[in-house]
Amino acid sequence: MRQRVQYLYLEMKKTIGMFPRMLLQAILLMAIISVIAFCGIKSMERDPLAVSVDIGVVVREDNTMTRMALGYVENMESVSQICSFTQMSEEEGFAQLERGEVAALVILPEQLVEGIMNGQNPTVDVIFPRNARLEAMLFRELTESGAGLLRVAQAQIYGAGDTAVEYGLTDHLSVMEAEIDSYNLAFALDRLAMYDEETVSATGRMSVLQYYVAAGAIVFLLLAGMAAYPVMQQEPPAVQRQLMRHGTGMTWQYFCRWLCGFVCMGLFGCSAWILYNIAGILAPDAVGTVNAALISGRNHVSAGVRAVMVLLIVITVATFIYMLYNFAGSRTSGIMLIFLCSVLMVYLSGGFIPSVLMPQIMQSVGDKLPTAYLIRAFGGLLAGYGDGMLSQCVAGMCIYTVVFGVAGYVCGRRK
Repeated sequence: MRQRVQYLYLEMKKTIGMFPRMLLQAILLMAIISVIAFCGIKSMERDPLAVSVDIGVVVREDNTMTRMALGYVENMESVSQICSFTQMSEEEGFAQLERGEVAALVILPEQLVEGIMNGQNPTVDVIFPRNARLEAMLFRELTESGAGLLRVAQAQIYGAGDTAVEYGLTDHLSVMEAEIDSYNLAFALDRLAMYDEETVSATGRMSVLQYYVAAGAIVFLLLAGMAAYPVMQQEPPAVQRQLMRHGTGMTWQYFCRWLCGFVCMGLFGCSAWILYNIAGILAPDAVGTVNAALISGRNHVSAGVRAVMVLLIVITVATFIYMLYNFAGSRTSGIMLIFLCSVLMVYLSGGFIPSVLMPQIMQSVGDKLPTAYLIRAFGGLLAGYGDGMLSQCVAGMCIYTVVFGVAGYVCGRRK
């Protein structure tokens, strides 16, 4: 027993002595991840590409009714987001159309509104240039769609009129026309007439910030394991046999190396937390804003539950790193294996792109990976745990910890 305690003491002493160098490597890694995350956030904040169509409008009869109709069309949501109308003379309109300054020219005839109301239905001329650009083609599609809706509305009105005359229901014709007009207006202007709105969240009960903070924390812990090789590496076979002769068995040696790795992973996490608090002292406003967005729902998680979940997360990650090092057998192979496995599993688990946006087969695979439980467990510390989520995360991490531990022990004994 004395030999075992002494060996554990020496391993811990070696871990503390090597920790500053490993911490510098982890800080460098965290800096690289932070730069990548910052660039990703900035790229997401860019305004999406938008198409703006400049349309020239020629009004041959400028009266109140025509101006009201033109203003109504300009302020329609589906039109105002794409089209910009400029009223001009006919000569100026054709000149700008020839120079390509406007995508199309709309000519409104005289007595437009009156003709629509009395059934004469005067035509509106829409003129496009010979070599139409993308903007003109888009506006052409809009006008053709509008013309199709108008033809349908006219057919409904005329059909209702003929039906009312045929069956002697002319007294109810005004009511029928009003209902038809209401239906067509709702169909053209109100999206709810065609679609049902349902708000969904790709990140579950977590906000986008909470989700990616949780995913980033798990990525950091996994990749920080690449710096823990000096304390998790196996002793040379001769040293292992010598230790066994002095009463330190292989199982105890493996346990001590795993424990040192666990301590390193915990210290890495504590160091990241300390650096975050230092940043809060240096930039209190910015960090305070981030904290306000992160702690929503946290009051639903007790301090004891948070401590247990953090402990389980670190244990699971440390056991996973320990298994990969024992499987690889060398520093270079272990680091490459940790990087590839971590990035692949985090990607499939939705750490980079939410899993609901992936194909169904990738969702099914990623949902069962250990990184999925780790991300949900860490996210629950920020946003709280839903019904059954806490027990699911605890069970998943415990099962994977046992599997990784057994697999790492078997790989180490075989080597």
